[in-house]
Amino acid sequence: MANKFSPYPSLGLAPARRQEALLVGGIVAFFAAYLLLISEYQHLYYDAGLYWEAGHRFYQHGHFSLLNYDDALRGYAYPLFNFLCLGLRKALHQPAVVIVKLANAGLAGLLFGVVGPRLWRAATGAAALPALGRRLLWAALGFLFWRDYFNFSLSDFPALLALGLALWQAQRRGGGAAVLAGLALALAVNIRPIYLAAVPPVLGLLLWQQPRPQWLPRLGLLAAGAALVLTPQGLINRRHFGANTPLVLSQSKELRIHNLYLQKLRWGLLHQKYESSVGRELPTGQLLFMDAAGEEVLQNEGIAEFATAGQYLRFAARHPLLMARTYARHLFAGLDLSHPTPYLKRWETSALLRGLNYSLWFGAGLVALAGWRRLGGRGGLVLAALLLPCLAVLPMSMEVRFLLPLHLLLLALVAFGRVPGWRQWRPGRWALVGGAYVVFLLGCFGVSVSITRAVEPRFQAYVRAGRM
Repeated sequence: MANKFSPYPSLGLAPARRQEALLVGGIVAFFAAYLLLISEYQHLYYDAGLYWEAGHRFYQHGHFSLLNYDDALRGYAYPLFNFLCLGLRKALHQPAVVIVKLANAGLAGLLFGVVGPRLWRAATGAAALPALGRRLLWAALGFLFWRDYFNFSLSDFPALLALGLALWQAQRRGGGAAVLAGLALALAVNIRPIYLAAVPPVLGLLLWQQPRPQWLPRLGLLAAGAALVLTPQGLINRRHFGANTPLVLSQSKELRIHNLYLQKLRWGLLHQKYESSVGRELPTGQLLFMDAAGEEVLQNEGIAEFATAGQYLRFAARHPLLMARTYARHLFAGLDLSHPTPYLKRWETSALLRGLNYSLWFGAGLVALAGWRRLGGRGGLVLAALLLPCLAVLPMSMEVRFLLPLHLLLLALVAFGRVPGWRQWRPGRWALVGGAYVVFLLGCFGVSVSITRAVEPRFQAYVRAGRM
């Protein structure tokens, strides 16, 4: 029964739950206010527009059916969500972008206010959720670096939310949690197929410290949850493409894409980084930051595309130093958030924003170094589930959204983590850490400048004019 003296008697919530409800509501309201009232983006561009339009594919020949969906490049789950948003748009008589912004504000509340903090507690074995101030800090950092991504119907945040839910539920007891973990994991894989790399760690979490007689039932319940999502995809693949698989095919006859991942492996050797530009202050289209070394090797070997993963692996084995350099620069480029939007209207980067980003990396590194010995098997599995998909995208032409799980993890380490005993550090240790920080900061700025200068020739004038 609610306390009659409580200022929220009708809610019937414990103080901690009431506090969390207010936190989530505040995050949703803040994101919605920014997206609707302040953000300059009022259109859905490129992939965002394609995801939204894909929602129309379910209604064909005068009726709705899941099996009407006929896109082999993208899974059906996120377009199905957009189909529901289409109905809401018609009911409210609002532009599509308004509905997308409202939906994404709710997604931000769930990710930053509910799933993320609970996943942190489950992975670290903490007795309680992070303090309210720390949760607010994580949400604020997420807003600072990623806020304009929530204007668009892109798959990155929905897929990560689904993976986070799967990781959280896989660590809970009970059959319902196992079913929900399977459903959420399948959603993540359907929305972003690269999350297939996270499946083994999630299975490990599901069975962690469970008696062996419980393994088969828990796996069966997870499979049942996954089947709810994967069965329609399998039926779609068989009906439209003659393929007997429940996984997304990631191909397109119209775009001449036989395998999207293999295609992006070649692009990853040609480009260090990829951005999209819109509007008038930059030429509209792609911003490609070229990799002259990779392009030269591909030309010398006469490779127009990689037909199989084995061909790529043999190429990598012949050029280990090139691949190490390429992956290192892709890692840096993918974490180097110079602006909070996937679609540039202008080159908004500032030394202050980049310096803060690099400083947060350094702080996250200190937290990780201080706490890695206390990282148990459960925490290691969570890390593997988040980091293996990031590892799988390193060979590809890099966009910062591809390393979203890693960047939000770094922000979480700063917001939720601690460096034990730092107040008692002696002057010598402070001097050592301070010196390392200065060297790290200068190095990061240097690498960032070198990547920016590698932009394709048609943007060189913007570099020389100081606009990039």
